[in-house]
Amino acid sequence: MTQLKRVLVIYTGGTFGMLKNEKGVLVPQKNIEQVIRRLPQLHDNAYWQKNLAHTEMKEYLAIPDGKDTELKILYRIYEYEELKDSSDFTIDDWLKMVRDIKKFYHDYDGFVVLHGTDTTAYGASVLSFMLETVGKPVVLTGAQVPIFQPRSDGNNNFLCAVLIAATQYIPEVTVFFGARLFRGCRIKKVSNTRIYAFDSPNFPPILEAKTTLDIDPKMLLHPRGTVPDECRIHDKLSSKVYVLKVAPTITAELIRTVCEGMEGVVLETYGNGNIPIKRKEIYKEIERAVKKNVLVVNVTQCVNGTVLGKAIYETGLLLVECGVVPAFDMTAEAALAKLSYVLTKTELSYAEKVELMKTSIRGELYNPSHSAN
Repeated sequence: MTQLKRVLVIYTGGTFGMLKNEKGVLVPQKNIEQVIRRLPQLHDNAYWQKNLAHTEMKEYLAIPDGKDTELKILYRIYEYEELKDSSDFTIDDWLKMVRDIKKFYHDYDGFVVLHGTDTTAYGASVLSFMLETVGKPVVLTGAQVPIFQPRSDGNNNFLCAVLIAATQYIPEVTVFFGARLFRGCRIKKVSNTRIYAFDSPNFPPILEAKTTLDIDPKMLLHPRGTVPDECRIHDKLSSKVYVLKVAPTITAELIRTVCEGMEGVVLETYGNGNIPIKRKEIYKEIERAVKKNVLVVNVTQCVNGTVLGKAIYETGLLLVECGVVPAFDMTAEAALAKLSYVLTKTELSYAEKVELMKTSIRGELYNPSHSAN
């Protein structure tokens, strides 16, 4: 008897399911399942009619048979009541997603989240940290061109995401887009026009979709057998975090305003982690924030690069000396998500939170001195 694999697809909104409204702008559409059921690449209607239509599993869709697997893959679309452009996503939206994964965890073999591309790098990072233990694949995907349009990239993104969620052992949060699968807490959106919208500048893709979907076991964060098949979440996030970019026009007043009332700040600095050294008032405001236990993390503005714990230039030494935490090769999106997560670990002291920010816990950074992975 053919083995069945079941995947839950959580549809949150985003370009994937958008149509133009009366004003000529794209907005998310309801009942995306009706559209997908008409696409033979994504639904085996003959199989459904024969095996599912008159059973309690009639709400499922079926992936057509192919050379990728001999399994029969069924999936159910769980559409949110309020669909959003991902630009409107807040912490509450990601909390809902992680709680739903927890709620349905034992009913499915894997999970796909249809997520708008604008905040996928934030969402994937946030979910990575909130899912403290997960023994099944959680794959985020979406589209640059809506599924309703003939040139949509959504078909292949969706199909590969479901196949990966059903057939691959990847117990972590990932993002599939274009032809590559990335670690969720390593990506950045690099284009709003190209089909290859995402990249992982400081870590290679986990998988590249070729004629087959094969993963190198060495790319796994957790080798097979090392993660229990359970879902443990930390569903708390601090909203008192923000990203502040250093620019030639930055002022001490701006730094003071941003840091006021914040628990954590991601400071996007020049190059290897540098700030203007001759403008002492800027340094003094950052030092003042750190002394008030605002957790300030130093991330490079460069797409590819790292901020180490030991400054290379004099312009970065001041930040190290006043207690700003190096982000190593974390993206700004991952640093913000991790800060939001770590700051709600009330059982930790400030010093322990600092140490946790410098330690790789989801494969989000490489710290040559004490990486946990």
